[in-house]
Amino acid sequence: MKNILKRFSYMSLAAMMTLTLTACGGDGGETTGTLADTFTYAIGGEPEQLDPAVGSDSVTSYILNQTYYPLFTIAEDGSLRNEACEDYEVSEDGLTYTFHLIENNYWSDGEQVTAHDYVYGMKRSIGMGAADSYYSYFLADYVLNAKAHNENMSDVADMGDVGIVATDDFTIEITLESPCPYFVNLMTAGVFYPLREEFSPEHDSSWANDPTVPTNGAYQTTKIDSADEIIMVKNEYFAHADDVVTQTLVAKVMSDPDAQLVAFQTGEIDFAANVNNQVTTVYEGQPELLISDSVMNYYIMLNAYSEETPALQDVRVRRAIQLGIDRTELVTALDADEVYYELYGYVPKGFDGVNGDFREEADEENQLVYTDKDEARSLMEAAGYSEDNHLQLTYYTNQAAEHSTVAQVIQAQLADIYIDVTLKTGEIRTFFDDRENGLFDMARGAMSADYMDVSTFLDMAASWTQYGHVTWGDETYDQMITESRETSDNTQRLELLHDAETYLVEEMAYTVPLFGYKQICLGQQGVSGYVSSPQGNHVFWYVQVVE
Repeated sequence: MKNILKRFSYMSLAAMMTLTLTACGGDGGETTGTLADTFTYAIGGEPEQLDPAVGSDSVTSYILNQTYYPLFTIAEDGSLRNEACEDYEVSEDGLTYTFHLIENNYWSDGEQVTAHDYVYGMKRSIGMGAADSYYSYFLADYVLNAKAHNENMSDVADMGDVGIVATDDFTIEITLESPCPYFVNLMTAGVFYPLREEFSPEHDSSWANDPTVPTNGAYQTTKIDSADEIIMVKNEYFAHADDVVTQTLVAKVMSDPDAQLVAFQTGEIDFAANVNNQVTTVYEGQPELLISDSVMNYYIMLNAYSEETPALQDVRVRRAIQLGIDRTELVTALDADEVYYELYGYVPKGFDGVNGDFREEADEENQLVYTDKDEARSLMEAAGYSEDNHLQLTYYTNQAAEHSTVAQVIQAQLADIYIDVTLKTGEIRTFFDDRENGLFDMARGAMSADYMDVSTFLDMAASWTQYGHVTWGDETYDQMITESRETSDNTQRLELLHDAETYLVEEMAYTVPLFGYKQICLGQQGVSGYVSSPQGNHVFWYVQVVE
C-alpha cells in the first residue's frame, strides 16, 4: 500500500521549456540539452478513486502526490517537511496543535486555498467511514470526538464537537483525545488534504473521475483513464509554480513490471516505478538504475480465522511455517544483494527505537524468527502432521517475477516440514480485493510506511485495521497497542511496542516476516528533480527531462 520525499532546495528555473541548460546527468557528470515539455512515468496498476480520502495504495498515491499540496510531506531522509503549513505550536499538555498556513496557496482555478478547505477535507474523511476511507482512522483514533462520527458516517455539518477548527482563514486548531508524539507525522496522508465542498461532496467519490475538478498541487488532471493513462498539466497557480519546469505529466498504467522494462528500454517512458529485481543485473553499474533506502517489509499473511483453514488457527502450525523458511536462501534466490536483507521481525529497518534503530536493537536482544526445520517438523507432528500426512495450503500472490521467485522457494522449503503448497496468482486489483476479503490461506504481504514512526507497522496488526479481522485481530494485542498509545513517555511507548511485536511474531506467530528491501526504479539519463521518500513513493513536482 500500498504507498515519498527529500528536503528539497527549490531551484530557480526559467519557465521557458525550450531553454538550453546544464543539468546533472545520471552518471554524476554534466549534460547539456533542451528541457522536454513532458515527463512520462509508469505506475504498477489501475489507481483507486482519485479521492484523497479513499485512495490508499501506492499506485493511487503516484497520482495524488502530484495533484495536491498537503500541509506536510515526508523528505527523502524520512524527516518531516513543512509544505502548506508554515509553522505550528503544540500546547504544554500535548493535546492542542495550532497550524499556521501559508497564504500563497491556490487551487488550479485561481481560488485561494484556506484553512476551511483543509478542515472540510479532514471532516469529510471522518464522515466517509472506515469502510470507504481506510486511513480515516488517522483522524478517528486521535482527534477529539472524531471516532463516533467516523463510526456513524456523520455529515460535516454535524461535527461541531470534533476537535478540528479553522480559527481564521489561515489557522487550524486540532485538539486530540490524548497526547500523541507522532501525530504530525500522520498528517502527510490524503485524509488531511484540502477539498472544495462545491466540487467534492460528502459520502461520494464519483466526482474524483472528473479531471476538471480543481486541485491545489503542482499539477491538475486533464484526462483520467484508469485502465490506460492519467494526464496532468502544470497548475499555474501552484504555490511554487515558478519552480515547476515540466508542463505535462503522463502516468501510464502498466501492471506488468516486464512491460515497464520494455517501455523504458524503447523510450516510451522516462521513469519506471515498478520493475523486477532482475533489472539490478541488467543495469548493474549503469546510471539508469536507481536504488534508494526505504522502510518496507515483505511477509506472509496467514488467514488464522477462516473456517476454510482450521490448521492455521493452530499456533504450532503458524510457528512451524516461520521456522521452516530460510530467509538467507530467499534473499539469495532474489539475486540482488544490494536490495534485500533478511527480516527477523515484522518491523523493517529505518525507524527510531529506544537507543538506535528499532529493528536492530530488537534483533540484538532476540531474533523473533529464525530457521530451524527440526523444530518446525516437531511442531507439525505435535499438530497431527507427518511425512505420511501433509498439510495442504495455497499461497496467493499477484503476478510478478519477484513474487513468483519467492513463492517457489517457499513452496520447496515448506515441503520439508510436511506442508504441500499450491501456488496461485491473480491480477493485482483482484488479488488486493481477495486478500482484503480473506479469500486466501497464505498470501503475499508487503507494506511501506504510512508515516515515519514504528507504530505505522505495529498498528496494522490491530483488529480495527483493514486486515485485522482476517489475519490476526487478537484482543491481547489490541490492548498492548492501546497501552502504547496511552503513555506520554516516548521511551516507554517504544518498549511497549517491542513487547507487542514479540507477542505478534514470536508468541502467536500471526505473520511470517521474510525480508526488507530498498526501492528499485529506472530513470532515463537526463531526468532529475524528482523526490523519493523511504515510503517507496515519488513526487514529481520539480522533475525535469533533458532531451
